[in-house]
Amino acid sequence: MHQIDPQADIKLVAVDMDGTFLDGNGQIPEASWALIAQLQERGIAFVPASGRQFETLRTQFDRLGDIPIIAENGTVVMDGDRELYSNVIDPSAVAMMVDTVRKQAALDAGVVLCGRRTAYVERSDESFARAIAPYYRAVQVVEDLHQVDDDIIKMAVNVGTGKVQEMAGALRLPLQVVVSGSHWVDAMNHGVHKGLALERLQEALSISPKQTVVFGDYPNDLEMLGRAHYSFAMANAHPLVAEAANFTAPANTEHGVLQVLSAYLGSSARR
Repeated sequence: MHQIDPQADIKLVAVDMDGTFLDGNGQIPEASWALIAQLQERGIAFVPASGRQFETLRTQFDRLGDIPIIAENGTVVMDGDRELYSNVIDPSAVAMMVDTVRKQAALDAGVVLCGRRTAYVERSDESFARAIAPYYRAVQVVEDLHQVDDDIIKMAVNVGTGKVQEMAGALRLPLQVVVSGSHWVDAMNHGVHKGLALERLQEALSISPKQTVVFGDYPNDLEMLGRAHYSFAMANAHPLVAEAANFTAPANTEHGVLQVLSAYLGSSARR
């Protein structure tokens, strides 16, 4: 396991969720709460950075009070109820996305339009509802996604097993299309990603990359890893992430994030 230099002046820790911070059952490890409390006591900001919806992340971490959150794959950054940054997609591109996915019936696909106010879906079947529930707490089922009246900051497509690459290839849109999970393809404006969101947050908090620790496992974390000197790929990470990161952490199933941070907190306390 690579370790953070005990002399490092860490001010911010950003963690991806699935495959990174969450355990093998998709849950926040119980030991996390005491560790995060130690980080906060040291003046180190703990920042969830995920493709998940802001309301979902806020609910998951509600016991921490108001904390900075990077949500929707970096299309929105919140500090409590204060929006620090967001990026809205042109309505014409939203319409193209909806029409394209509707044509891919064989892929068992469903679109989630991620708006400022809530998430919007057309599908209401039980299997789709179960698939999106861990990621989208605030969801409104509508008859026609073309009729949604909200600023859309990200679009996500949930697809059947083994079909993400096919769906990603079908989305020939004037947008950035990224595979964000084994069943998820996301679309957002070009140049928008977790890295840009982290940069905006670093600027707002006057924190440098040398003072930042990032943990990730999937290609949608690559740009965020590039904004931190202490960039950690999980042992279970995608090969592109393992290559890009400066350091390696144990797998999420071994609570790798907690291992690395606990080692830093223990060693730096003995300085």
